[in-house]
Amino acid sequence: MMWVFGYGSLMWDSWETQHGFTRRVVADLPGYCRVFNKASVKNWGTKSTPCPTLNLTKVVGSACKGIAFEFPDARKTEILAYLEEREGKAFPLHEMSVRLEDHTEVSAFVPLYEGRNLIEGKTLEEVAAMVAAASGTDGACVAYVKGIAEKLVALGIDDPVVSDFWIKANPRA
Repeated sequence: MMWVFGYGSLMWDSWETQHGFTRRVVADLPGYCRVFNKASVKNWGTKSTPCPTLNLTKVVGSACKGIAFEFPDARKTEILAYLEEREGKAFPLHEMSVRLEDHTEVSAFVPLYEGRNLIEGKTLEEVAAMVAAASGTDGACVAYVKGIAEKLVALGIDDPVVSDFWIKANPRA
């Protein structure tokens, strides 16, 4: 069996159904947490007003709670091709150890952004302020951040990084 770990839209847009998944379970990716440091310059922002979008960063002692999807090995080539097309070349897939909710550890493919559109050297307040100004082909950046926060809540995943960022980005919420 092969596994894929989702920490953003892979968790909720039902892509796995079209690709013959056999199981979907809550899982932790040790040593990582979500961060809004990938600048979207098309879908949710522009080059002049980028939208901070979701990525992962290494943080010792933390764990990112997401969803792990199991697929038959016979679908591996299809799944990896789909994920490369969907995520893009700047999000290569890394095989990493994830811990399933029953404490079993499995090796899963995890997309991690390695492109040039990283937001660096800004405070949380500065990154949150970028949200109000940004809008792209898929809509307003504020809608993107709100959607991430709401989807995690709906899945029962408490992620203080996301909830704190949403509060900073939208103080009226």
